[in-house]
Amino acid sequence: MIIRKLRLLNFRNYAQLELSFSPAMNFFYGANAQGKSNLLEALHCLALTRSFRTAADQELLCFGAESGEVVGEYVDERGSEHVLTMLYRREQGKQISLDRKRLSSHAALVGKFPIVLFSPESHRITAGAPAERRRFIDVLLSQGSPIYLADLQEYNRILRQRNALLAEVHTAAPHHANRTLAAWDESLAVYGCKIIQARCQFVQNNAHLLQQAYAHIAASSHSLQLAYRSQFETLPLAAITPSCFQERLGEYRVREKQRGQTLVGPHRDDLELRINGVDLRRFGSRGEHKSAIMALKMMETEYLKLKLNTTPMILLDDLISELDESRARQCVQYFSGRGQLFISAVTKLTDSSWGEAVNFRIHEGIVKMVN
Repeated sequence: MIIRKLRLLNFRNYAQLELSFSPAMNFFYGANAQGKSNLLEALHCLALTRSFRTAADQELLCFGAESGEVVGEYVDERGSEHVLTMLYRREQGKQISLDRKRLSSHAALVGKFPIVLFSPESHRITAGAPAERRRFIDVLLSQGSPIYLADLQEYNRILRQRNALLAEVHTAAPHHANRTLAAWDESLAVYGCKIIQARCQFVQNNAHLLQQAYAHIAASSHSLQLAYRSQFETLPLAAITPSCFQERLGEYRVREKQRGQTLVGPHRDDLELRINGVDLRRFGSRGEHKSAIMALKMMETEYLKLKLNTTPMILLDDLISELDESRARQCVQYFSGRGQLFISAVTKLTDSSWGEAVNFRIHEGIVKMVN
């Protein structure tokens, strides 16, 4: 899947813009705060229906604008053309249309235009809280499977309802609260098991891709291991059943009422990364963290390509400042040919050994092709 053309109207610092892209490598360069990342953000919005920098769609609009638009013209491996439009209105919110038909659900778009993102915020995956790693695997699996995304959305809906009940448990009649919790327990267990099993299966099936990627990017012979940590990790995958899940909920019932929140389920799980058996988050060097992040993004690319039978778009935001030149060069060389590539950096890559790219210079929201 490639995007041939991007049109922006009142998006960030672009009042109006139209760009055509190379199907291979596209390179945006210019000083900081000129609009480089805004272009990658627009591509991300088209692919995943949301920004990677803000949860508030209103922030995507030009200052003072009441509405804005992002339009992408794509072509798939079969040569079929697609037009994807995202319309933002400050009061009414976001509308998405694919091939001029409005989508009733934004989730229906996820995975149709797969994307892999590396940005300055990516360091949170290896160094941040467990929620960052859960978000990483959830976005990846949601792009690869609409069933996983639907299960995740339903689990989160049930979790919110159950947490709201637990927060009120001190003021509710105890018997009423117990009966209502039991009703939510059953649904939470069904969808919680689906999420845990899908995540575990992913780790089991793709840990070797991560190790291969790390061997490519790291300047050492160390190995990078990936494991899924949950409250059910001592059980075989087939033994993680809704009845088992509900039993664990029963064990935590008193503590949940005391704390007012659900303490069992995939929303409390984690991905563990180890280098030669040593916990990366606690003991990894800065260089090891950077190599691990790039390996994760390489694994993500290979997974989406195999799962969806299409090449994802690959966004590398602020690449040179985040990686040293050796890692950055290895990264670009690895991704070249594995998907349409979009790179942003402060300076232009003048060395042709990086690969052939269409170069765009960006200054104060003005974009010029300079090849």
